[in-house]
Amino acid sequence: MPKYESYEAWFDEFQALAEAEDLAWLVSTTGKGHRQAFEQGDSPTEELMSLADMAEWRGCGCGGGS
Repeated sequence: MPKYESYEAWFDEFQALAEAEDLAWLVSTTGKGHRQAFEQGDSPTEELMSLADMAEWRGCGCGGGS
């Protein structure tokens, strides 16, 4: 039996986790953008950490600065 009875339950946990981690800006305004992660079996934590990793600033990539 899955841990989450519905996508809505999964999304509620995802949203609460994002707010607690000060990452609420990563949450889709409609919530539909996260359904694929739910359907793939990703936990709310896995989805949030994946998004946070992608959003992390890694420089402009221009190679300048030296």
